[in-house]
Amino acid sequence: MSQVEPARERIVQAVVRIMGADGAAAVTNRRIAAEAGISLGTLTYHFATQSDLVEAGMAAFVAAETVKFTQLADRAANGEIDLAQAGEMLGAIVTDTGFGGDHVAWFELFVQAARRPALHSATTEFFDTYDRLAVSILRALGVGDAESVAPLAVATLVGLQLRRLAGGGSPDQVVAGMTGLIGAFAEPPESPA
Repeated sequence: MSQVEPARERIVQAVVRIMGADGAAAVTNRRIAAEAGISLGTLTYHFATQSDLVEAGMAAFVAAETVKFTQLADRAANGEIDLAQAGEMLGAIVTDTGFGGDHVAWFELFVQAARRPALHSATTEFFDTYDRLAVSILRALGVGDAESVAPLAVATLVGLQLRRLAGGGSPDQVVAGMTGLIGAFAEPPESPA
């Protein structure tokens, strides 16, 4: 990390990396200062409390995810995609989610938000971003009521990802499950014979 990067930004990025690797409990002033390459005094100058640090780290994570998934949603909305392309997009979500720590940050965000109401807006933004992406993909696949189906698809994705991380499964299992779910919604209902 560049030493010319503003100290506050280096601190926030250090918090993000630490939380992704080892969770919120690992966010200590000494560890952050070492990770960011700053003094403890500089850290406390920018952030008065641990809560401020965690909130700033979570806000940075959600902001980065929002940019990335808004771009994916725009790609889906700009043209027809097929189920295979939707599967590729889901694969990118599952395997390329930021924050490090094998994507545990998603779940750190949820747990921390359950304990800290100040994080509710960050988790709401997180889910709204995923819902918008899901709506774009579902519409491109011809799902009639994409707005109603999107939260179900997002909840399923989060659940499958948690199951994968907790059980050591493969990202391919998540993609296969989501592709199957989306395929079921995208298929036209069978007409009676």
